[in-house]
Amino acid sequence: MDSKALGVKLKTLRLKNGYSQDELAESAGVSLRTVQRMENAEAVPRMDTVKRLFQIFGLSPDEVMDWTQTEDKGYLLGMNLSGLIFIVLPLLGVVLPLILWMSRKDKIAGVSELGRSLVNFQLTWALVYYLWTTFCSWLMGFFNFSGNGDVSPALVYNYLYVRVGGIFFIYLLEIFMISLNTYRINKGLKVKYLPKINFLK
Repeated sequence: MDSKALGVKLKTLRLKNGYSQDELAESAGVSLRTVQRMENAEAVPRMDTVKRLFQIFGLSPDEVMDWTQTEDKGYLLGMNLSGLIFIVLPLLGVVLPLILWMSRKDKIAGVSELGRSLVNFQLTWALVYYLWTTFCSWLMGFFNFSGNGDVSPALVYNYLYVRVGGIFFIYLLEIFMISLNTYRINKGLKVKYLPKINFLK
């Protein structure tokens, strides 16, 4: 957390809204010394203290954190493209973006939004992938078990066609959405990963 940026912003807002340091401290339920130390960037404040002070001015913790984060479009692009490893192994397509998100979530602007959206999307489609392949295997076993043990070439062909077709669709959706959001990041737009289940809020 950039305590200097927070201190400057707090002082600016306090003066703009006509608060003395003592009045702000009393309104937020913190000590005068806490306000002084924060404005002078003498210590890294606790998140609870930041929340108390800035909510006086109608600001959320997320808005406050945006002032302390650096811009790094290259990192966002790399993190977004890391999702393509899904093609090699779907589970890695969840794990790698999650690691990149967690390692920079409070340091780079936009990482939390991208990370949450990308990981939820990857998790959704990894689940679909594994459910689909499991279902196809069960289906093949069912037809084999219900017959005399002989599997006709037509059945094998149809099985492969359905299984590969489903996987191809999932991969195509992955590539399309990652490509689309690479473009959106380049243009400074918000990412949009759909469809997805919001496992992580």
